[in-house]
Amino acid sequence: MKKRRKHTNEEKLSDTIGSFINNNRMKPRLHEISINKVWKELMGEMVDRYTSSIKVSNNKLILVITSGPLKHELAYGKDKLIEKINQKMGDDFIKEILIR
Repeated sequence: MKKRRKHTNEEKLSDTIGSFINNNRMKPRLHEISINKVWKELMGEMVDRYTSSIKVSNNKLILVITSGPLKHELAYGKDKLIEKINQKMGDDFIKEILIR
């Protein structure tokens, strides 16, 4: 005798979680958490040491840097930095960087 297959609305768990995150507007907060980790990986321990705050607001990465020369150095490479962060995160989330 043949077994009957149930017809269900099967969906991958990753798709379900992804749609839940998008529908509940959790994506910006998750990106903010991920960016803290990505920042240290991309910039290294020395730059991370001079970074006192990392926040995300409206697709803007807001960095508070305690070293004047480092602020200027980062300001020159904002576009490349945006590209590296977005590439590392696998999403085109960051549109602008503000350095304070």
